[in-house]
Amino acid sequence: MSLSAAGQAAPKSAVPAAKGAAQIVRPLTLTRIADMDFAMLGVTTGGTATINPVNGAMTVSGGLVQLGGVPSPARYVGAASKQTVVNIRVPNQPVLITRVGGTQTLRVSAFTLDGQDKRALAAATSFSFAVGATITVPAGTVEGLYQGTIDVTVQYP
Repeated sequence: MSLSAAGQAAPKSAVPAAKGAAQIVRPLTLTRIADMDFAMLGVTTGGTATINPVNGAMTVSGGLVQLGGVPSPARYVGAASKQTVVNIRVPNQPVLITRVGGTQTLRVSAFTLDGQDKRALAAATSFSFAVGATITVPAGTVEGLYQGTIDVTVQYP
């Protein structure tokens, strides 16, 4: 009785050969240069205040009255590789801010940018943008300073 083994084929290279590639980009940076500030608001029957990210103007509705201070959208500056695209992400759900020294909260929502959320960087490697939003202040809101964190991110697509 004899056993035969299958013959091994000679190695064969792929035609054409696969190529390797990697694109290296500068890591993104993002720095907050100004906080969002709804300034000083008076409340009677409750209402909303909205900051426009393009011109910084604030409008109030319902029983809110702007009492003083200078409203301001949040402002950011970032850096990235030139001739690339960055995506700016703002919260798509309401964010709660809390009264300093207390547990009461207010809702900030409807976040908007001063332009498109996808930005093409041609020759520049830096970019800037502003973020506006709406704060809802119900009647009977406890007086005080309300603060919180709003997460804004940038990423390469």
